[in-house]
Amino acid sequence: MENKNQVEASILEVSTLTCIDLADPDLHQSAVLLKQACSDTGFFYVINDGIREELNDQAFEQSKKFFALPLEEKMKVLRNEMFRGYAPLCDQLLDPKNQVRGDYKEGFTIGTEGPKNGPHRDNPLYSPNIWPNPG
Repeated sequence: MENKNQVEASILEVSTLTCIDLADPDLHQSAVLLKQACSDTGFFYVINDGIREELNDQAFEQSKKFFALPLEEKMKVLRNEMFRGYAPLCDQLLDPKNQVRGDYKEGFTIGTEGPKNGPHRDNPLYSPNIWPNPG
């Protein structure tokens, strides 16, 4: 069980994130906050996004299952030339001028689903996603 200081530290850390409220009618202010958050820390918290909590829970559950798989299984959906799929630990080097090794994280990239032979097939923003086998 967490002690009171740990809980307070967690609350403090979250409270320093910029909060973007998608229900706020002042779109200009939301855009200003979003730009500032991306420029300052690269992180922000979104509320009132309209996504059902059950769907969020299901997505997190599937994510936990995938990242708990053995590396051999995750490598079957290795990120392709369209940047879709699994990125292993230390695979992404996002700041090559200041980094010797890749980032200490794993990732799985998906995007807008596009057909294999559609008009935008060469555009990574509209590529087909690759998915692990269910099971």
